Amino acid sequence: MMMTGLWAVAQTLFQLFILLVLAPVMAWALAELPRWVNGEAICGPQRQMRRAIGFWGVVLRQPVAPRLALVLAIALLSFVVLPAVTTGGAFISLANPLLIGLLLLAGRLMLGVPQQREEWRRVLPAVLVLCLTEALIALAAPGADGVGGLCAMLHIEPAPGLEGALGACALALAISCPPLREDDMIQRLDGEKSRQVREMSRNVAEVLNTAWLLLLADLALPITVGLGESDVTGWFVGLGGLLGRLALVVVVLIGLRLTAQERSERLTALFAGVALLLALAGRFAT
Repeated sequence: MMMTGLWAVAQTLFQLFILLVLAPVMAWALAELPRWVNGEAICGPQRQMRRAIGFWGVVLRQPVAPRLALVLAIALLSFVVLPAVTTGGAFISLANPLLIGLLLLAGRLMLGVPQQREEWRRVLPAVLVLCLTEALIALAAPGADGVGGLCAMLHIEPAPGLEGALGACALALAISCPPLREDDMIQRLDGEKSRQVREMSRNVAEVLNTAWLLLLADLALPITVGLGESDVTGWFVGLGGLLGRLALVVVVLIGLRLTAQERSERLTALFAGVALLLALAGRFAT
């Protein structure tokens, strides 16, 4: 029993470390790959990696502004709660998609001083889609305990209708509330005189964006999350699934950006409706 608990804690710590390493890579991909697709010259992720290392050095040495500390805590909580690699994490029972999603959206609102009206227009549809996601999980998989329990259940008894519905919900969330861009952060920090606060806010935004990407990836392809009972080999298989899911989400987000379909209310409503239809079809088919 003790060894099981230690293995769960070790998995959680490894997962946290890997996601922190991936955060600047995800930031680089979202910022630079659209330019590369358009034929522009880009540089590698080295600058983002160095900036991230410097950021964590500052966080460990100096106190962080309370607002930024709270946003960072929300992102780190998502990293250790969501079943990124396997369902064997120590806090997997807390991986409720509605709760984690609302916390991440709240962190988004707290990051900087956004144009409140415009930002609420982005966040409110995402809140409605999160509520729909929770309702569909309760409808199609009433015994599932959060995202972790859902992943384990789908390994035992695949449910194509529910999986398709969750993929449609993830796409609706990606459309309605895409990750924050550099331009978004410039608007939010307009008037902020402290250079250190601006830099720290940008780094916190990168971590928060990665947490949001992780939630979308886990909802889109929960079947690729490894089982908690697996050994070290199974853990690395789950790590491969994580990298594949994140890569797919990044490709979708870049496609939405290049086709100017981000924040489209019509597309958000369309995919939310598709999710509902798929979940109902799968429910009545069984």
